[in-house]
Amino acid sequence: MQSPPFAGQNSKHGVAFGTLRPIVAQQSGRYAVTKKVQRASTVIEPGMFLSTCDASPTYLPAHWLPFIHPEGKLYFHRNTGLSVVTDEYLYNSEVGERICAWASLVEKMALDKGFLLPSGVVELFLQLDGNDCNYYFIDRYTQAIFWLEQYDTTEVGVHPTISSSHLKLALQIQYWAHVENFCMHVGGLHPRCLEDLILVFSHALADTLTSKFSTFPYEAKDCEKFLNLLTASRDRIHDGYTVSYVARLWGIVVYNRYETHFGQEQSRLSRDASILVEAETESRWSQSLVSALTFNSSERYSRRLNEIYNDKFVYGSDWNSFMASCISGWQKVAGGSIAILLLHMFCFFLPVYPVLAYTSSSLAALAFISSAYLIYRHDGLDTSGAASAHDFLSNVCSSRFKFQGVALAYALPRTFFMSSSLSAFLQVLFVICQYFRIVSAAACLGVIFAVILAIHLAISETKLPNPLNLTRLFVPKDEAAMV
Repeated sequence: MQSPPFAGQNSKHGVAFGTLRPIVAQQSGRYAVTKKVQRASTVIEPGMFLSTCDASPTYLPAHWLPFIHPEGKLYFHRNTGLSVVTDEYLYNSEVGERICAWASLVEKMALDKGFLLPSGVVELFLQLDGNDCNYYFIDRYTQAIFWLEQYDTTEVGVHPTISSSHLKLALQIQYWAHVENFCMHVGGLHPRCLEDLILVFSHALADTLTSKFSTFPYEAKDCEKFLNLLTASRDRIHDGYTVSYVARLWGIVVYNRYETHFGQEQSRLSRDASILVEAETESRWSQSLVSALTFNSSERYSRRLNEIYNDKFVYGSDWNSFMASCISGWQKVAGGSIAILLLHMFCFFLPVYPVLAYTSSSLAALAFISSAYLIYRHDGLDTSGAASAHDFLSNVCSSRFKFQGVALAYALPRTFFMSSSLSAFLQVLFVICQYFRIVSAAACLGVIFAVILAIHLAISETKLPNPLNLTRLFVPKDEAAMV
């Protein structure tokens, strides 16, 4: 990153210039708490805020006006010459002088470099950082963000791209973030902007209703709500409140287009399709071992987590449903483990095999403890959405083993429970053999296996062979009829 040649110079206002730094709209620290205040009792002057009384004037630099974002954030806009916005507190005269000095300097730099900055089209954002100043420009025609110097995407915090059109999508994300943050002074958006957004959500609604692998980030019920909101906003397109949420929705749409490589040579048309090159391959030997130890439970978890974190992009609806299913499964395992532990009370009255009793009860206790811990650890993640899910999965994903470790942890409660159930079953067989003869015990064992097989066939997709198909093997073929 190059340092500007004016670093250390003073303006005509006596302001010491530091370094002009490029940033993007999403890195402005808008939601950071930079100052805390103390509430106190206040004197109310006679006739204060009476409409017929003139309030004490609050001075701002020339041509600057205050605006309040719908969320409550105060910002200021210069309404002459090059459009300039800042969220610095210009009611402070020193801050106002510094912003005006930086605005004049940046505008002069742009003109010296041959940039044409038409009023109403190009807008400059300024943010003080000590003696330095952060900045960026936006162009409302191209709907992009730009700077005065050449930078790499990593230097300014822009997502990596594969082409110039893909880069424009990445810059449009920052443009819509700026419009959302500074929406009250623009006088509204072009009607075409709203109509195009309605078309986007209309297609998304149809797509999500007809395909479970739609790449749109919202579910059908959410698309329908947004459509109702947007169609009702046609008469309010010039209102700053409408501009704010329309810009936010456009930012989400453009970011989704960036992630799906919208308009590129290879785009993602299904959310389960991977289009990015994997930096490292996943270790397979450990996956087979862990899968065998957990009765194949960990493999299912690992496969599902890889599908959700496909190309490091997460759909909130997929994550929420997956996590809700996991928590529900752990709750069932916890309940079943308690039931097995309660059954061990009969061990005091029956001739049980102590080793099996200790093994079964210990495994049931481990199943309950691991289930309870996982439920506690993942509390709230079933409604956290895409952002929190992405942060969580990024932290637990291993570069070599991917989600095998997490899948093992998720599968432990079921593994302990199934092992405990098997030990309890063997304990029952041992007790039966103590009271009955071997033939009777074998008969009981056969009945139990028959019941288990019937239940398995009832709830699985496995189909028994049709007896009619077996009889066809012995029917002579009519070759003439076959011809």
